[in-house]
Amino acid sequence: MFTGVVDDTGDLVNAVGSRFTFSIPNSYLDKMEKGGSLSVNGVCLTLVDLNREKGQVSVDVSPETRKKTNIGDLRPGDSVNLELPLEASGIKGRLDGHIVQGHVDTIGKIGKITRQQDNHLFRISTSRKFQGLLVDKGSVAVDGISLTPYRVTGGTFTVSVIPHSYENTTLQFKRSGSEVNVEFDILAKYIRKSAKNR
Repeated sequence: MFTGVVDDTGDLVNAVGSRFTFSIPNSYLDKMEKGGSLSVNGVCLTLVDLNREKGQVSVDVSPETRKKTNIGDLRPGDSVNLELPLEASGIKGRLDGHIVQGHVDTIGKIGKITRQQDNHLFRISTSRKFQGLLVDKGSVAVDGISLTPYRVTGGTFTVSVIPHSYENTTLQFKRSGSEVNVEFDILAKYIRKSAKNR
């Protein structure tokens, strides 16, 4: 489980078949073990190899993950957002962001990007079938970043990205037409399912 508060960024080193290797910050290496989880652009992936000397980790990406996310479109040198799983002890303290599972629901497409004072506004579109999972001032994860959607119409929404989030995540490299991974709020999913079963 993650919170959507991105810790750092890394880069894709190479992708051979289903095996993807990423360079990661040294501060991550001491906290990671084979078989553990890592959020890469909001996608929960399992670590299958760690090379502490090179500062790299490898994961296997399934066909389903390639189909539902933008991971398969990455090229060597592309930057990715990273987040370590929430520590159980962390629950005693603050839970910043919102509950993010790393189970991406769909790919969204960035439309217009505008500047509003120091913030960047991103208009993101997804299929209308997801409109029931979006509410104004709710929660959504975009490439693993916990954000607040507003101006929700159908499956399209706007997020306002503060300077800190913009400068410390891969959003700074996105342009109109860029694709992003979108995970809708788990609470909205359960409420929607409960309402359908009534």
